[in-house]
Amino acid sequence: MLFFQLLACYVSLSGPPVQAPAKSSLTVDVHNIKELSGNISVAVFKPCEKFPDCKPVDGKRIDVKKNRIQVSFDVEPGEYAVAVYHDVNDNGKLDKKLFGIPKEPYGFSNNYRPLVSAPSFKDCRISVGTGDTAISIKLL
Repeated sequence: MLFFQLLACYVSLSGPPVQAPAKSSLTVDVHNIKELSGNISVAVFKPCEKFPDCKPVDGKRIDVKKNRIQVSFDVEPGEYAVAVYHDVNDNGKLDKKLFGIPKEPYGFSNNYRPLVSAPSFKDCRISVGTGDTAISIKLL
């Protein structure tokens, strides 16, 4: 009996259940794919100091069969940045040249083109609202 009274007290104090935030769709269109081999990796990031070297909140890898791909993510409304690379030789990593310059095609949201170093989160920041958001990234 005491157990049921404690349970009833806990339930009445806990209030209504907390609902998860609504999700929105973020669709990324990747184009300028020049080689129909390997795969494309698309990563979605929340704000972070060491973008693009921080951990993404979501990511997908798609086999390349066409010169354009689309991939969608369910995310909470907020600020994000997207990084993409084409793993042409399918070795699971972004191959680099001397001084860390990417050897394989890559791209960022806002089609930001880095000149000397990797971009900051601010350079690639996009806003996702409560509706659907679509962005396009051209591989460099």
